[in-house]
Amino acid sequence: MIIQFILFLADIIVINIAFLLSYLLRYGHPFPEYNFAPYKKSFLFLTVIYISALSFFRVYKSRFKSSWDLFKRVFLGLVSGTLLSIAFVYVFRSIWHAFPTSIFVLSLFINLLLIFKLNQYILKAMKKVKKNAVIIGEGEVDDIIGKRTVVKRIQIDEIEELVKGANIDEIVICERIQEEKDLNLLIYLIQKFKIEVVFSPSVYVKLLTERINGENSLHFLNTFIGRKRDVEEFLMRSLDILGSLVILFISAPIAVLSALLIKITSPGPVLYQQERVGKDGKVFTLYKFRTMVKDAEERVGPILASRDDPRITKVGKLLRTTRLDELPQLFNVLRGDMSLVGPRPERPHFVKLHKSLRELRLTVRPGITGLAQVRSFYDLKPKHKIKYDYLYIQQRSLLLNLYTLVKTIPVIFSRKGW
Repeated sequence: MIIQFILFLADIIVINIAFLLSYLLRYGHPFPEYNFAPYKKSFLFLTVIYISALSFFRVYKSRFKSSWDLFKRVFLGLVSGTLLSIAFVYVFRSIWHAFPTSIFVLSLFINLLLIFKLNQYILKAMKKVKKNAVIIGEGEVDDIIGKRTVVKRIQIDEIEELVKGANIDEIVICERIQEEKDLNLLIYLIQKFKIEVVFSPSVYVKLLTERINGENSLHFLNTFIGRKRDVEEFLMRSLDILGSLVILFISAPIAVLSALLIKITSPGPVLYQQERVGKDGKVFTLYKFRTMVKDAEERVGPILASRDDPRITKVGKLLRTTRLDELPQLFNVLRGDMSLVGPRPERPHFVKLHKSLRELRLTVRPGITGLAQVRSFYDLKPKHKIKYDYLYIQQRSLLLNLYTLVKTIPVIFSRKGW
């Protein structure tokens, strides 16, 4: 309670410091009286609005499971506070005249930086930024625990009572779950208490490669494991849409040139269309710039391309090494078939052939790039891909997507693709 009170007072001060800094950046010193007068008359009301918005998004709760959790709440609180404040001064414009809108915009960014960093510093100093995890089973978890605080190690039949009585953020599973009733119990806990479930790497491969109560037993958990909270999903989807539009705009001249080169240098269509398996096993049509000779698979059937594959054209080899052949997939992203970041979409033939490419790997939208593409070579075999796909599915977030996109840039210029 003391920590919340300290944060509450500190944020009241910071909010008004942010307004003063905004005036300084906008007008310099001394502030023009006509522009500064609305703030002097309304700062108490504005402070109440901002603090109320921050409180609504629970910025002052006793513990945060991560700094990102804190940042999201501060961001949403400040955006809401800013919009409400703009509406507030508009309604009372006859009293406070024209409050400069630019001050609200500047103060939003200043507040976001100052309030987040100050609250983060205080909370970390008091050890209030931590993720409470409960471990099911006796297996090793050193490779996944990281900064989590382990509340207790238990068996699956003890989980419900512990979760009801403790503040648990995550369940780490390090043993095989054999009973369907136990899977259903985990689903119930995820839905009711918004708890994340993480599989230890030691059991993940077993869960993917061994039959557990039949072919589809694990499917009950798939959507819950791949799904994040609504705000996170909204932000990641917004990144997909905005990012795709920006990349399409910037790369338009290169895309047109690539299409012309393909058309001039080899017979056949510019775009290559192929069925791929997406989220929850849904099959969709994927678009790429054609990099192989026309009808390349008519004689050999569906096989994985190799580095020196004779079917690849000269222009196609250049497009593959620079990943430019993937540009048309931005339309798949805009349609919702794919994401900018995620496991690469596989063909139905290989999904049926390799069980490791099914189940948990299909809980999220496939991506144009992913951890496997930025950390290793482009032609990873399925058994290697799932290791990186597992890491992504478990840690999937807006920040991880941004990190992967940034890391993709040097990969393109280093020509790690082929």
